[in-house]
Amino acid sequence: MTSIDLVLAWLWRVLVMAGLLVGIQVPPMLLRLINELIGQPALVGWQIAATCLYFLVFAIVAMVAGVTMRHYAVSDQWTRLTPHDWRLVWGSYFCIILCEGAFELVNRLVYSQSETENNSIIKNLMSGSTIALWLMGFSAVILTPIVEELIFRGALMNLFLNHGSLKIILSGLVFGSLHSSSTLASWLIYVMMGLILATVYWHSHKIQTSILLHFVINAAAMGVMIYQIT
Repeated sequence: MTSIDLVLAWLWRVLVMAGLLVGIQVPPMLLRLINELIGQPALVGWQIAATCLYFLVFAIVAMVAGVTMRHYAVSDQWTRLTPHDWRLVWGSYFCIILCEGAFELVNRLVYSQSETENNSIIKNLMSGSTIALWLMGFSAVILTPIVEELIFRGALMNLFLNHGSLKIILSGLVFGSLHSSSTLASWLIYVMMGLILATVYWHSHKIQTSILLHFVINAAAMGVMIYQIT
């Protein structure tokens, strides 16, 4: 393979990853649109179309990320979970809870911030309408763990770099940077989550392991948010 071929192959990987990162930003924009359409009977058709598009975008992004992962991964990503995998998931979740608690304490003491900007944005979206509340709740618990793990672990970690530690760091940094943060402490919360999710994926070699951990994280967070909103 010539140097030109290598450059073109690298550019193709960058374009694929950029497309996935842009795609995952579309559903929140559609939720904002749905909230704006609520209460306007003449625009019910547009509301239904936006809701359908919401799920369609998730499906397309998941499909592209899944195909990318299968093409570039060197091993089967969907083998059966073992007892060790389950221990890895719950041990990692306990570690996330401890680290998140420490960063949240710093966020309160140093920055006087009671919640991250990302969580505040999500709560505002969910508060906009009942439809947005349940769409966000469902997607955050079910769809987001699948799609984000396929993107940030399945695709990103198999597209770039060769060393496992560098892959984990890259995945954690990109994941953290794609979540809204207004303080260093809140940014570190998401970077930490990304690093732990990437470590779980790398050591288990199974994408469903990190999906399961992401599901547990989001389910707990959504439970608290829905309780606070309702």
